Amino acid sequence: MRAFKNREPLEYDMGLSFRATNRLLSVTLLATLIVAFTTKDAIQTAWTAIALCGLIGFVWIISTKDTTFEYLGLNSKGLLNAFAFVVTIILFSQFCISLWDSPFVGTYVLSLVTIGTFWWTIDVLQPSTA
Repeated sequence: MRAFKNREPLEYDMGLSFRATNRLLSVTLLATLIVAFTTKDAIQTAWTAIALCGLIGFVWIISTKDTTFEYLGLNSKGLLNAFAFVVTIILFSQFCISLWDSPFVGTYVLSLVTIGTFWWTIDVLQPSTA
């Protein structure tokens, strides 16, 4: 028990305080319960909880942007590359949906695999800059 009382402080700031995170999660619980009782639809309730918890995660990432980006090794070039990857997947998927009238989810999964394979191949073939 003594080890827990004399613990070392963290080297970095966690962004949102524990109290603020608890408040956000409490509001998420409240909103999810309201959706559950008003719609009486389990799927809608689950999607609401997932979306709100994802939003809390996004807010936490933004609040610790410097630590998160340093840990993940992201820089402006990496973010631009990731943004271009997502835009390419969306454009290719919408093109396939409009051309062949294919299912939405299947087309996006196929686009992710196809575009991801191309981008991975290009990344492997490029010479290392390090």
